[in-house]
Amino acid sequence: MRKFILLFLSATFVIIAFNIAISDSSPTERQKRSLVNTRIDNNGYWKKAAKKGLTVLNPVVKVPTAVYTGNTINSRAVVFDNSPDVPVTTEPSTQSENSIFVDPNDNLVALNSNNSTPANGGSVYGADYLFTEDFAATWDGSINGPNGSNSGDPAACIGTDGRWYVGYISNGGQGVSYSDDQGDSWTKVQVAAAPGTGWGDLADKNHMWIDAKQGSPYENYLYNAWTDFGGPFNNEIVLQRSMDRGETWDTKVNLSGAINTSGHCQGVNISTGPNGEAYAVWSIYDNWPNDENSIGMARSFDGGATWEPAFRIIDNIRGIRNSGVPQNMRVNSFPVMAVDASDGPNSGTIYVVWTNTGVPGTNTGSDRDVYLIKSTDQGDTWTDPIRVNQDPIGQGKAHYLPWITCDASSGILSVIFLDNRNTTASQAEAWVAVSTNAGETWEDFKVSDVAFTPSPIPGLASGYFGDYLSIHSSDGKVYPCWTDNRSGQAMGYVSVFETINLVAPFALLADTDQETGEVTLDWQFNGGTGFEYFKIYRNGEVVSTTTELAFTETLVDYGYYLYEVTAIFVGDQESLPAAAQTQYGTSTIVITPESYTAVLNPEATDVQMMHIHNTGVLDLDYSLSPFFGKSSIHEYEVAKGGGDEYINIVRIANLENYSSSDLYSNNSSLSANLNKGELYPIEVVVANAYEGDQVKVWFDWNQNGVFDETAVILNDDKRFGVFIGEVTIPQGATPGKTGMRVRLSSTDKLSAYNDTQYGEVEDYSIVIPSWLTLDPDTGIIPPGDSLMVNVIFNAEGLTIGSYYYEVEFITNDLFNPSYGVDFTLHVTDIQLSVSADPAEICMGESTQLLTNVSGGSGSYTYSWTSVPEGFVSSEPSPVVYPEVNTVYNVEVYDGSVTIESNTTVIVHELPVVELGNNETLCGETQIILNAGNPGQEYLWSTNETTQEIVAMGTGETMFWAEVINEYGCVGYDTIFINFAEIPVVDLGADTVVCGGAYITLDAGNPGSNYLWSNLETSQTIEVDTSNFGFGLQDYSVQVTTQDGCYNDGQITVEFVDCTGLNEVSNLEMNIYPNPSNGVFNIGLSASINDPVEIIISDQTGKVVYELSNVVISNNSLKVNLNGYSDGIYGITILQNGSSLTSRVVLRR
Repeated sequence: MRKFILLFLSATFVIIAFNIAISDSSPTERQKRSLVNTRIDNNGYWKKAAKKGLTVLNPVVKVPTAVYTGNTINSRAVVFDNSPDVPVTTEPSTQSENSIFVDPNDNLVALNSNNSTPANGGSVYGADYLFTEDFAATWDGSINGPNGSNSGDPAACIGTDGRWYVGYISNGGQGVSYSDDQGDSWTKVQVAAAPGTGWGDLADKNHMWIDAKQGSPYENYLYNAWTDFGGPFNNEIVLQRSMDRGETWDTKVNLSGAINTSGHCQGVNISTGPNGEAYAVWSIYDNWPNDENSIGMARSFDGGATWEPAFRIIDNIRGIRNSGVPQNMRVNSFPVMAVDASDGPNSGTIYVVWTNTGVPGTNTGSDRDVYLIKSTDQGDTWTDPIRVNQDPIGQGKAHYLPWITCDASSGILSVIFLDNRNTTASQAEAWVAVSTNAGETWEDFKVSDVAFTPSPIPGLASGYFGDYLSIHSSDGKVYPCWTDNRSGQAMGYVSVFETINLVAPFALLADTDQETGEVTLDWQFNGGTGFEYFKIYRNGEVVSTTTELAFTETLVDYGYYLYEVTAIFVGDQESLPAAAQTQYGTSTIVITPESYTAVLNPEATDVQMMHIHNTGVLDLDYSLSPFFGKSSIHEYEVAKGGGDEYINIVRIANLENYSSSDLYSNNSSLSANLNKGELYPIEVVVANAYEGDQVKVWFDWNQNGVFDETAVILNDDKRFGVFIGEVTIPQGATPGKTGMRVRLSSTDKLSAYNDTQYGEVEDYSIVIPSWLTLDPDTGIIPPGDSLMVNVIFNAEGLTIGSYYYEVEFITNDLFNPSYGVDFTLHVTDIQLSVSADPAEICMGESTQLLTNVSGGSGSYTYSWTSVPEGFVSSEPSPVVYPEVNTVYNVEVYDGSVTIESNTTVIVHELPVVELGNNETLCGETQIILNAGNPGQEYLWSTNETTQEIVAMGTGETMFWAEVINEYGCVGYDTIFINFAEIPVVDLGADTVVCGGAYITLDAGNPGSNYLWSNLETSQTIEVDTSNFGFGLQDYSVQVTTQDGCYNDGQITVEFVDCTGLNEVSNLEMNIYPNPSNGVFNIGLSASINDPVEIIISDQTGKVVYELSNVVISNNSLKVNLNGYSDGIYGITILQNGSSLTSRVVLRR
């Protein structure tokens, strides 16, 4: 933003300028603003400007209802936990910009002064005086200024002698009123006149302090400081001192002159040390209207008689004066200081707090946090900034308008600030942070009972809701004071509490032996009255107590541990803790493979897989450090704006930046991550906007260092405060980091270059993913687990060549907090295609591998391998005989680049055809044969085409089947079937042979194998009574042919004594049918008239059937043996001592 410096050389100059501006016509809005000094905060100034028509004051608006959140204070540093908010007055008015001071002789008494106005937003009463004598339970005083109205900016003090003081702006200069009767009457003293004679000359943003240390060589000295706008010390911090209790004041001293800023100094704050040291700090604006960028300091060691040259105590910070907060109120980052004037171990320590955007030194992001620096050597050196508010960092929350106090009795620090950690973005609560160990550690807690919505006070300067809060403490009693509008109008509230004067341990260190788990704690402690012992906490649980300044224990379980050490005092009172974190065990990152290479043709992509393993005992938390985004971008030609409107917020993708005013801001260290082809909304918020303002955005898509592409035009919200548009990232955008320019201007013709009279230019970076992307790029992996990460190589937009990058993985692995992995991309014009002809074969077949290479040097070498392993070749097109599905990889090297590809050969199994073993069928003429493999094609030797056939034949016959599967693979099987005959074995009918004779039995079937019941193996045998004697003899034989078919034959031969019945009577007995199914006939060859006896016995000789005195008529007798089992039975006919025998075979 353009720096518009008004020198106000004289009232005449201003009046002439103003008259010129309005002589012929009404001035434009821009002309009006050019005639006001935006550095000045004072309401009196802005009310004057409004009367002149140069600005507009806050309108009357309805204030949103506050949300009650409770009056409990949750803190170990506080005696009681309930502290309801008490308004400092019940009279209709607004109370803002608070100042409070505790009587050093009576900590139940406190003097409060605020900017006071009528409730309806009328005239300004100025700095008023209100007081309590009962620890803020009730309040008295007046909402009017002491000795009449003034221009506000209150500063309250109380001396050790009981005199009360209120400082304020008076008649453009500085005034102080004092009272020796607790506010019943006041005496007004004009400390300094206005610094100049112009209507806008003003002594602004004053602070007054009193040396209230009893015994100080400069006890009750008063120091009053402010910024002179106008006069010889224009834009400088000046101070006047009173050595006689405010009745007279020394000559003005320029404190900030040695800073040599090109801007201005403002927001002075004064404090004194235990030996009368006097210190003043303030904000430095080197490039107004940018935010605060430094803090300056001046000091005196002789009661303010002389002051050393001013110097900067911290540089490279970024306040919030112009970049603002989400709440609807103007803000600042004026530093506030406290000095430990106690007699404790930290006596003399100087503490300074302010609000910073992001982390000091980095100064980016949407966090606004309260930070503290301290000095233990009277300001010669300072610590690194310490974050005061204790909510998680990086959440985009706002903590602002801090004020600090140091209890002169104990050195306990208390800081008040507004905070929206638990509210909506537009709301706020009052919070206090307390430290009992010299600011090393803090405990913060809510003190307001409500969450309220700040809203500018009607009738006052634009955005004004009070420019500072206040807090003061004495002998443990703490008075936080702030402004909120829960009642519908701005009112001052106090919510007192009492700190416990318990000295806390500090500088706690925790060291863990990773081999044994032994933890050693060491801390420091300055002692304190009533101290008894230390209490050791591990993860919130008490694990031990000790009186030593060290503690050791051995951990059993791996994990992360928070140790806290508190001091316990008499009465079991416990101090705030000193805290330290440690861990036993670690995650262990292992990445496989360890490096990645891709060879791609232009515009091609490749995805590989990365395995991240956690072989440790704790969760592995990894993220990628920005890689391509770390590279620098072109230095673009600078273009500047001017005037007082400026770009306040820029939002696109992950980028959200708050900024104050400058002509040109190079924010190229801030980047937005954008993907090709995706659409992104862009939002630009403008401060001090004018009607007709416009915003355009340029992108250097081709990275040629020039914004020559068509601009993205953003649309205004009709009030010109918010501009919104969209951009789609072109597919042809060059990957990597490049520039984005955001430009605000008025109705001027807007281009990417050349300076404009009005507006502002801000440059940023955008990062378009380049040739390498890892997805996901962050993750948490449990112990023993792993994560698959896509490694995406992308050659889009890249020229032929090689690209290399080492990506850094940031981990919580104790031994590998930074783990590097190499990635290489070769972009080449070599074209390689690989195939197999054919690509699918049947088992036992071959295929030829084919390569088609072009580009590169034209001379290539080949290297083939396979998966599964076993094949290597250096031929361009080898023939292979795979037995299983196989991937063939080939690397082709042209002398500089190796490119690889692969092809897969599918090997199909042959159909398995199993017709069975060759078979002989005895006495059968057919068999069913099945080729299996349902659903395939079939061909049999019989020309049949079904899966199953009925095979028929005689003798030995061959059958074959051919099966063709869906891949054309053929399976085959053959079977021989012998359709053989069963041998016929006929030994003849059972017969009777007379003793002494023999009979020849013939089994027939020459060439077969024989087995007789008498174990003979010849085709024929001769049988007689030589071995058996008379009686029935059974003979059987099993005949097996050469085909393996067999059959049995049986015969019963009865050997008889031929001198029996049959011989005498010449009778013969015939049994038929024989074999029989149980019923048979006994036939005789001649008639027998006399009765006979018939006996039938089984093979054991047991009689089973007997008939006596039977007359066989008609030469035949029917016998029924159906109830008997199969077998051979002997039949004997007896008559008159003679017998006739035979046998029957029962076979069913």
